[in-house]
This record gives sequence, C-alpha cells and structure tokens, in this order.
Amino acid sequence: FYYKVIKASDYGVPQHRPRLFMVGFKDKNIKFEFPEPVKLAMTMDDVFEGKVNKTIGYTLRVGGRGSGIGDRRNWDTYLVDGEVCRLSPKEGLRMQGFPDDFEFPVSETQAMKQLGNSVAVPAIQATANEIMKRLK
Repeated sequence: FYYKVIKASDYGVPQHRPRLFMVGFKDKNIKFEFPEPVKLAMTMDDVFEGKVNKTIGYTLRVGGRGSGIGDRRNWDTYLVDGEVCRLSPKEGLRMQGFPDDFEFPVSETQAMKQLGNSVAVPAIQATANEIMKRLK
C-alpha cells in the first residue's frame, strides 16, 4: 500500500490543490513509486488569456464563492489585466487540466461545484500511467 499527498501544480496545472492519492496491489511483490513532478506547463495567464496577479491559482472549492478580492477565503476572483475577473467554468476546467472542448451538461453553478470536488486530470493521468507500468 502506497500513499502520497500530491499537488496539482506538481503535474503542470496552475493550482496547488493537494490531494491524497492511495495505491495498492493485490500482489504484495509489486513495488510502486509515485511519478516525479513535472514543470508547470501553464500559468494563470494562460487560464485567463491575460496578465494575472498570480502564477498559480487558488484551490477551487465547493463553497465560499464570490468573496471579495481582498478576502482570504476568496478563490474565484483574480486581477486580470488590472481588472477584477471571476473564474468561469471554462477557466476552472483549464485549471484542472481538462481539454478546452470539454463541456459540462449542467448549469454554471453545478459545473463549479463539480470542479470544486474534482481532482486535476494530469495528476490522475501521471499516477495511472505509473500503475499501468507496474501491471505489465
């Protein structure tokens, strides 16, 4: 049984988002190592397509949305090209590593809740690839 706290930013996306990953195999002889972190592939500038006041964004959350930009609980508002901008589902998807053509078949509110509950795609992909290597 193996476990590690992994940050989304360790796998190329601009969000800290620490999550506990656990991996176990029925065959106790299988050795596992979590994938090595990779360089940040995108910044918040890429997410918003403008100049943002942060390189790595806040962790997306289910609640607390809409707090003022100076509020420490705020996670969905950024200064972009000097203007206050609120995170949209499209930008949330980018922060999680989803492709730009991915769409939620739900309301914007529900999409943001689902993003707040999700795990960054590149972190899952990297870990799953290491698992698959061990099973061959």
